[in-house]
This record gives sequence, structure tokens and C-alpha cells, in this order.
Amino acid sequence: MDTLTHALSGMLLARATAGTSTTSAKPQLPLHVRMWCGFLAAAFPDADFVSRYFGSLSYLEHHRGVTHSILMLPLWAILLAVIFSLLWRHRYSWKLFYGISAMSILLHILADVITAYGTMVFAPFSDWRLSLPTTFILDPYFTGIIVIALILAWRLKARGRRIAIAGLVTLASYIGVQGFWHQQAMQIAEQKVKSLGITNAHVSVLPQPLSPRHWKLIIASGQEYHIAYVNLAKTKVKTAAASQGMFSKINALYRPAKHLQWTTAYQYGDTDATRQLAEAAWSLPALRALRRFMEYPSLFDVDHRQEGLCAWFVDQRFVLKGLRAPFRFGACRQSAGQWQAYRYAGDKIIPVL
Repeated sequence: MDTLTHALSGMLLARATAGTSTTSAKPQLPLHVRMWCGFLAAAFPDADFVSRYFGSLSYLEHHRGVTHSILMLPLWAILLAVIFSLLWRHRYSWKLFYGISAMSILLHILADVITAYGTMVFAPFSDWRLSLPTTFILDPYFTGIIVIALILAWRLKARGRRIAIAGLVTLASYIGVQGFWHQQAMQIAEQKVKSLGITNAHVSVLPQPLSPRHWKLIIASGQEYHIAYVNLAKTKVKTAAASQGMFSKINALYRPAKHLQWTTAYQYGDTDATRQLAEAAWSLPALRALRRFMEYPSLFDVDHRQEGLCAWFVDQRFVLKGLRAPFRFGACRQSAGQWQAYRYAGDKIIPVL
């Protein structure tokens, strides 16, 4: 999920949980202080973006790591609580900030778990990534529910807490509906597995951009991937002309369930020549972090450059066929020379250090 949506969700959570102890003699944070605390705490886990500055592969290796760990959550909550107390010049004890800080960080972690990227919830003791992919990382409906609830809670202050709670319930219900659509898409993929007669298949159904009814189906069998893009709401095939905008082209990529176009991708290519080259490039020690990150690595391209003969890899989780292929890494070598790992950056390639 994008950082702003995380932050707004923390603000909504802070509003929904405020005033639960109005009859208590214990001191409480003022509402505006509590909400800003929720905003900042829910954004905090994405502070790991600084890993971008420590090498080309560092971000893939460390993003959604220790700052997104449920094991580290109590420590981060204490740290933020102390910082917030300092920011407000010790007018409020750090203990008053701890609860909302912890809840906001947890909400961030949960919102990331429901995307396809994967979250290392047990870091630093394990780099296993948990992903229950129901929601695309940029979901305007998800963000819209939060924004509307915040606006209504602000305008109707007397009912603000109930409105905020209703907003969170609506958000949870929306995720539940997405989970239902996920199962529908999974059934389509499993039917394809049966038709192919594959017995050792691993199936993934991933949320996609622009619509919660867009899903990418991936059937992995060994080093071979069968891929299709489905729109669960479509009944007719739509096409997009080359002159049309990106949104139209993306929408046209997703087809009705009865008119799917299945394509095949291969981890090392589909010829003996590319397979030998790609396997050598993929096994490069400098790409160890990439091998741990990519769930569905596939050979994207082989080309000749000044740096030599290059093999490029992508993760099929993030590819939009013919439109977008992010996180592209690979290796190049001169004839009979040593391999050098690179990150693909459009017209130029950047060495992986």
C-alpha cells in the first residue's frame, strides 16, 4: 500500500479508538494530537525506503523487513512514543502515545500483507515473506473509503467516532469482497490446471491495477509459467488502439473469463542457447538477493550492449504484458569474460554493487 494511504488509515484508526475511556480518571491525549500520532506512526514502517541508497538490490532485500515486523513492533512503538513525547515537549507521557503507535504500525503491516509484494513479518529472524494478495498496492477504492470516512468524521464531529468505526468496518468489508473475487479468479486458474493435466502446479492469483475485478493468473510448473489476465466483470472482449492512453491499454489487457488468452513464460527461456546463458547469469553470487525476492523469475530478454551479452530477468508477479516490467535485473559479460550484475534502467544499466 502507498505510504499516504497507510498514514490516513492510521489517522482513521486513531479517531475510531479515541474516547473509549471518557469515564476514566486517567489522562488522555487530545484528539488532534492522537490523530496526528496515528498518521505518523502508520507511515513509519515505510522509513525503510532509505535502503535504496545502499545499493541497487538493497531495497528489494530490505523493504518490508524489520520496520514491518510484528516481532519488532513493540520496540518501534516505544521508540515512536518517546519521539512523540519529545515533539510535544513532554506535555504528555510517552505511555499515552504507545497504544496508538502500536496499533497504527500493526495496521500498516496488515495492509501490506494483503498486497502481492510480500512482508517479512518475522524479521530479522526470518526473511520469509507473508502475502495474502487481495488488494493492489494502489487501490483508489481502498483509499477513497478512508478519505470519505475522515471527511465525514471531521464535518460531523459529534458522531466522529462512530463514523470512523463505520469507515474501518466498511474497509474490512471491502477487503472481504476482494477475497471473494480472489476465490473466483482462483477457480478459473484451477480449471486451467485441470485442462493442462498438470499435477505439480503452483497457482497464484494476484490483484491488478485500475479495478478490484482485475486479476492476474499464474500457473507455475517447474521452470514454466502459464499466465492470463482476467476481468471478472467483463462479458465482451475490448481492444485498445496504439494511439489510446495507458489506462485504456491496461483495461484492454484484462479479458472475460470465457475469452482468456494464456501465454507462457520460462525461467531460462525456451531454447537451449538462452537456457544455458540465463542459468549462468542467474546463478551469479551478486544476484543472491534477487533470487530470494523473486517468486516467479523469468527471462525477459537477451541483448548485446557495450557491456557485453546480457540476460535480463523479471518477476512475473509485477509484469503487465507488453506494458510494464519493473524490478528488471540481470548480468552481462564480454566473450569469455566474467559476469557483472546490473539493474536495468531504461536506456542505461547500473552495476549492482
